[in-house]
Amino acid sequence: MMTKHPFSRVADYYDTLMKGIDYSEWVNYTIELFKHFGHKPKRVLDLACGTGSATIELVRRGFEVTSLDLSSEMLEILRKKKKTHKIEIMKADMQNFKLSHPVDAVTCYFDSINYLTEEHALKRCFRCVYEALAEKGIFVFDMNTIYGLAKVWGTNTLVREIDNIYSVWRAVYDASKYISTLYLTLFVGDGKFYKRVEEVHQERAYPMEKIEELLLEAGFSTVKIFAHMTTNSFLDISSRVMIVAEKKI
Repeated sequence: MMTKHPFSRVADYYDTLMKGIDYSEWVNYTIELFKHFGHKPKRVLDLACGTGSATIELVRRGFEVTSLDLSSEMLEILRKKKKTHKIEIMKADMQNFKLSHPVDAVTCYFDSINYLTEEHALKRCFRCVYEALAEKGIFVFDMNTIYGLAKVWGTNTLVREIDNIYSVWRAVYDASKYISTLYLTLFVGDGKFYKRVEEVHQERAYPMEKIEELLLEAGFSTVKIFAHMTTNSFLDISSRVMIVAEKKI
């Protein structure tokens, strides 16, 4: 059974598990995409922000950032990390939120959109993002592809160890639904004993044609899909893509 809110139990260990991620590189890439499309945003919504590592990188580059996530546990980590950084923190569901003020850009990182495993949830999310954006706003987000979930994740088990945390990542892929179920088990050492922490996550991949269709239905005027970390068209063997949708009125 899936945990009610993914990342609630592993929140305290999330940043350790993600130590290999270069958040600065992701944000630099996002800024290059802003420039590529001729946008100079000032206010940014970081959707499904988690513990806010990307949020903090955005703030360091001068953006005014609102961070939104459903997990109270993850947001509590962000509150501890943000220190003197001025960040507006908002607890809300990414498929049902409304901002008090419009933003110039929305970012959503680390396959968070893949957690929306029903098409109607995607529609609601995209519409909420559209409504949150000011005129001529831009939405930048990444997704795992069908190839990524089927071939890179596949049905496999990965065991890792970092900072006295042993993690077991067991992925099971359902090709009929494009859904990968990830059984995550942590063994967290305290010097004498190990505590076991378990969560179950699900991600769904979608045909890119469907993503483009739903974004256009939500009101976006242009949609471009790139192989991740590039401005090149994605390929059939692209495991992750970056999607840019523009709001033009």
